[in-house]
Amino acid sequence: MKEESNANSKYFAALEKIVATRVESGITQINIADHLNLGEGGYFKIEKGRSKLDLKRFFEILEYLEVSPEEFFKGIK
Repeated sequence: MKEESNANSKYFAALEKIVATRVESGITQINIADHLNLGEGGYFKIEKGRSKLDLKRFFEILEYLEVSPEEFFKGIK
């Protein structure tokens, strides 16, 4: 159980970092939703953890934010 909660906390830390990076870059949820061919509500659910973020979409988001996976994961423990 401890590993699951640790993985869960890392997952939500990654979602929070996506939001922070997006906001710092001046990118809206609508911008990313359009890039992912999602409605704004669909992307909102991903950021809030109500819909699971799959790996393909994760990499598409990082690409849109112009952040490498290596840079993104710095500081997430």
